[in-house]
Amino acid sequence: MGYRTPVATPVALGVTFPLLAIAAVVARFWARRKKRMSLRIDDWMLLPSLALAVANAIVMLIAATNGNLGRWLPLDDTGFPIVNPDFETFQKCIYANKIISTLSIGVTRYAILLFYNRIFVGRSFNISVWVLYVLNGFWTVAYTILFIFSCIPISDFWKAAHGQKGRRCVQLNPIKVYAVASIIIDVCMLLIPWPQILKLKISRREKVAVLGIFGMGALVLAVAIGKCYEFWNVIKTINKHHQIAHDEAPTMYWTIPETCIAVVCACLPSLRPLFHGWSPESVVGSMRSALSLHSMGKKSPSNSANRSQKGLNTEQSTDSVRNLREGDAETPAFVTTAGLEFYGKDGTKAEATEPDGIYRLREEP
Repeated sequence: MGYRTPVATPVALGVTFPLLAIAAVVARFWARRKKRMSLRIDDWMLLPSLALAVANAIVMLIAATNGNLGRWLPLDDTGFPIVNPDFETFQKCIYANKIISTLSIGVTRYAILLFYNRIFVGRSFNISVWVLYVLNGFWTVAYTILFIFSCIPISDFWKAAHGQKGRRCVQLNPIKVYAVASIIIDVCMLLIPWPQILKLKISRREKVAVLGIFGMGALVLAVAIGKCYEFWNVIKTINKHHQIAHDEAPTMYWTIPETCIAVVCACLPSLRPLFHGWSPESVVGSMRSALSLHSMGKKSPSNSANRSQKGLNTEQSTDSVRNLREGDAETPAFVTTAGLEFYGKDGTKAEATEPDGIYRLREEP
């Protein structure tokens, strides 16, 4: 086993996409610090996501430099790859790639779902998010365990080639289900915010901006579809000529942009302080404010005399607003606060500069 000059594709993928993901996460934390905003759980969740995405890229580079990734190799008399240190290195990298990429995708999805929960309000939406929490958790845990124990003993994964006699490993069909299930979850995560956005009473330009932010997830979905296509191709071709290092290479390639682009898309809505004037997160702030006001408007009686401070101080109203504060990332941007009044913790009117409080609809005289 030794270093070999790798083919160009894994090097380009393994360097470019991780750098994009690192830049996005650094920008997100810098934006928080610049605005002096506290870090939330969805911010911290991106750190393990980034670590896993970078680790996945490193594994691919090892396979390219020491495992003949993407190359055609000589076969033995039985038509299977010759088991040598290079072959074992490649198989170990494939083994690690499946586990790490699965964990990376699962953790990044949780970071996005936590962000959804922080921005959107509504009982039906919260139920939908919790359903996705469960589905994503089941998908991540089930397939991580499957890939860890795909061979018994585990070392059979790299001690013998797929299809060789005596190799006790899971068949390739579960990988089809793995890829299709991943696409289904990605589609659900892409579409779940749309009903909330389309109900907003904001201008068409603002709606397009908001949809554009959350529509960036379509990039991850497109890559997931490409990976699924390659999985099906590999299952067909790998049984014909057993050129494993060449045939399985695309399945590893696709996991690099999938994991890294997911991290980038999760960071984009939080980069408001890095821009001047209009920014993606300012649109999200507008959206959240409009959702809150729309919800409060439904709960408030049409008779202005009934809009008392006591009525507006109910648990439901407070929950629908979720403590909007001046200077926070979710403070209204396009929706003006002219029709609102700020109340402190004690329920009395206060300056909006106080650290805690809520906005309420201004009572009509």
